[in-house]
Amino acid sequence: MDPIADMFSAIKNALMQKKDYVIVPSSKLKEAILEILKKEGFIKDWERLEEERKGTQYMLKIHLKYLDPKKEVSPLTEIKKISKPGRRVYVPKHRIPYVRRGLGIAILSTDAGVVTDHEARKLGKGGEVIAFVW
Repeated sequence: MDPIADMFSAIKNALMQKKDYVIVPSSKLKEAILEILKKEGFIKDWERLEEERKGTQYMLKIHLKYLDPKKEVSPLTEIKKISKPGRRVYVPKHRIPYVRRGLGIAILSTDAGVVTDHEARKLGKGGEVIAFVW
């Protein structure tokens, strides 16, 4: 029912199995979230696979990041979906949450696009809290 939560589950499962990458169906929101995860250093990279299609939908290949050669430690400890289809969570600009006292990030969907909590505070924008990442 929730494609973003499915992507998060696929990433967590691939990290537990020590995979190098995971392939998920694409959407513009997923691409924006993956760009934030890449910029913040939680994943290595991601790419859209043009040749692999599921009907009209492209697939996304997410290259996972590990901090050691044995793939025991990942910079991505936890990724939690906050706003769900049954319960949307919106916050005004003065109530943007701090994740792990500033060590993690919150991903928000604002009218300025999908941004981190730091960028939302700088822009002075509130919005829907998509996920917490640490």
